[in-house]
Parts: sequence; structure tokens; C-alpha cells
Amino acid sequence: MIKKMSLLPLAGIICFTLNIGVLVEGDVMKGPAPPTEFPLLNHSVNPVLFQEAEKIDIEKLNPRRILLDGDSFMAQPHSFYYFHNMDKLNFQLDWVKRGDHIFPLKEPVGKFTAEYTFRGKQRTLEEYFERSFVLGFLVLHDNRIVLEKYFHGANSNSRFLSNSVAKSFHSVLVGVALQEGKIQSVNDLVEKYIPSLANSGFRGVTIKNLLQMTSNIQWDEEYLKPEADIHRYVVALLRGEPSFKSLVASIKPGGTAGVVFKYQSINSQLLGWLLEEVTGLPLNKYAEEKLWRPMGAESDAYYCRGKKQPDIAAAGSLNVTLRDYGRFGLMAMNGGVLGQRRIVRESWIRESSTPDVDFLKPKPPGPDDAAAAGLGYGYQWWLPYGSDRAFVAMGMYGQAIYVNPRRHIVIVQSSAWREPDPNDGWDEMIKVMDTISHKIHPYR
Repeated sequence: MIKKMSLLPLAGIICFTLNIGVLVEGDVMKGPAPPTEFPLLNHSVNPVLFQEAEKIDIEKLNPRRILLDGDSFMAQPHSFYYFHNMDKLNFQLDWVKRGDHIFPLKEPVGKFTAEYTFRGKQRTLEEYFERSFVLGFLVLHDNRIVLEKYFHGANSNSRFLSNSVAKSFHSVLVGVALQEGKIQSVNDLVEKYIPSLANSGFRGVTIKNLLQMTSNIQWDEEYLKPEADIHRYVVALLRGEPSFKSLVASIKPGGTAGVVFKYQSINSQLLGWLLEEVTGLPLNKYAEEKLWRPMGAESDAYYCRGKKQPDIAAAGSLNVTLRDYGRFGLMAMNGGVLGQRRIVRESWIRESSTPDVDFLKPKPPGPDDAAAAGLGYGYQWWLPYGSDRAFVAMGMYGQAIYVNPRRHIVIVQSSAWREPDPNDGWDEMIKVMDTISHKIHPYR
């Protein structure tokens, strides 16, 4: 995302025209929304729901053009369905199983509405849901649901594709491994734990460099550039060649680590490998044991990868229900605790959301609510500017978990934007989430 500070990967069938489709609120189907104009689509569209369409066969897709071509499951209108039905694409699924304990969320009391002003024009939340192609939207005030909406056939049982939101989950797991002594320090070199990388581009790179996206290796994350390295990642995801470990090992050195921010999802893939190496467990099983079960998740989750890929896709292939994304956000909001169960130290959450060098600190928004270009970065969390010290897990095409500890607010969004990483989309999303947060819990 936001290449100036940049989001990644990926990881029956209902198709839509280029539209908002139908609204599901509380899992009850509503009528189609009126025609509207969406800036992320650039022209007016009509909400016509099509009948069943031919299922996408991922084996027939060009894997180097998954983020570029219109016949991809990542592109509208297909993404309106597949972003909450990735298990219908013949992927291998690595399950993260829930436990017996479920952390309860209180049901909403009354109806919540809000208006916001973006670039000089006042709009309603309903307009935002249409403009931003929202699939699911959840607002929590502490453990009470304030607002929960679903669109395009999704419902409370749907598991939504995380894209890079998964990175923030793995940041928490690095903190868990650290407190268990499996990792001694974030300042340790990666090669201390994976010696085979001593002759790779990650030579001399610390775990903290990976967390902060400051490894400065040779890797191009420009999603819409056909020759960018990110498409090598997508090829590996779908075809299994090379393995993700081989892809990591093939990376060439760039400049000095720790001196510049470059959003490079291969860093996050390496963090997943590191977690498996130090814990002796597959990433999904470590997440299940140390996060999912103690957190009190309500539903099972899963990672997805091509059936020939031997390694879990750690940079963004997690699929989770909206409410369980919300529970994760509440745990982070509460400093690593949910209910009576501590997942990770409070100091880790604080360190993860507090940049320690100037070039990672957030900058004030520019003209016309231009907030995205000034986002700061922590340990796999994005950091908006402001006194609330909010932090956000963000994934391309409009996935997000907004965490505002000062106002006790968590907001989850799943969207299917037309483009992977438009600053306009992030600008408006941040404005909406800040507005909601301030309305629910104002400070004088």
C-alpha cells in the first residue's frame, strides 16, 4: 500500500456488474442500492445481480497478471465474491482452529449512523459503503457491537481475505515468541536463526528491520507494474515454484538496512519462516495455539496457498470472519489482553505501534484530507497522524483493522476496490474511521 511509505498479497459463483450489489444487514437481505457514482471505479454503475457464473479456474490464469488482468479473482466483479469465498478456488487450506472458549461480543443497542466530510463534501456512511465497495464493516466500542453490515452476499459466517492485514497478526506472534524466549531480541540478525540466509540479500538484516520494513533489499512492490517483484510472489503462491523459502533465499542485497522505509512484503514472508524455525510449528498451528484459542475466536480461520506450494503464504493469505478480526483488534487495543487472557505483553503492543526513528513517524495530512501519504509505520502496523495514537492493520484492495485505544474503538473493513492501493481510498477510509471513533467516544 501507499508506496511512499506502500500493501500486499493475496493471498457457485455470484458475479456482479461493476456495482454495489445488494446489502445484507444483520444477515437479512435488503433491496439493491440505488445507482451511484464511485470514485474508485470512475464511472456510474447499476446494481444488477447476475445469476451463477462460470467458476474461475486458477490453473488457467496467468499468475504474473493476477493483480493486472480483469479475469482474475482479485479484480472486480469477481472479487465481490471471492474476497469472502477464497476456499472456492481450489487452494490448499491451512486451518487455524478455534478452541472451546469464545470471547463474547455484546449485540448492538439502537441504530448507529454518522456523516463525514471528505474533500469538502459531506457524505453518509451508506454512501461510503457504496463508494468504497465494502463487503463487510464492523464497529466495536470495547466489546459491544455498534454497527455490523455485510454486502455482496457476505454474512457473519463469511471469512474475508486479509491481504496484508495478516502481517499485523504475525507481528503479535513475533512478540509471543520473544516473551517465550524462542527469539532473544528483535535486534538479532535473521541469520542467527536461519543460517542459510547468511549469503543472501538478508545478510546483516535484523528481525527489527523486517518488522519495520527497513531491510532495504532489492524488491519492487509496485502492484500495477508488470515487471515488479511482487508478481514473483504471486507466481510462487499459485504455482508453488519456487517455494517461498527459495524465493526469500534468492533475494539480492540492496543498500544499508535500517536507514530507509521500503514496503516489501517479502520481509513479512521471512517473518513467517522465522516463526516456524524458532517454534518448530507450522505458522497456522502456532497461531492457533498462541493466538486463536486463547483470544477466544468464534470461528476457525485459514491460510490459502496453491496446492504445489510447500510453504504457508505469510505475507497476506489469512481468511477470517469479521467478528474475529474485531476480537484481534480488541486484544491489541487492550494492550495484548482479551477478557482475562493475556496473549502478548503490553510493552510489545506499545513498541509495535510507536516508531523509534523520524522517517517512520506519521506526518500531518496534506491538503484535501491527504492522510495516506503521511502514514507512519511500526512493527507491521500502519500509524495515522493524530493525538489518539491509533494504529491500523491494512491490506490491499481496502482491508483494514483500525485500533483506537484512547477512544476504545475497533473498526474492521473488508472491501473489493478496483485497484490494489489507491491513496484516495485510504484517505477516505481513515477520515471515515476517525469520524466514527470521535462520534462514539468524543473527548472535549
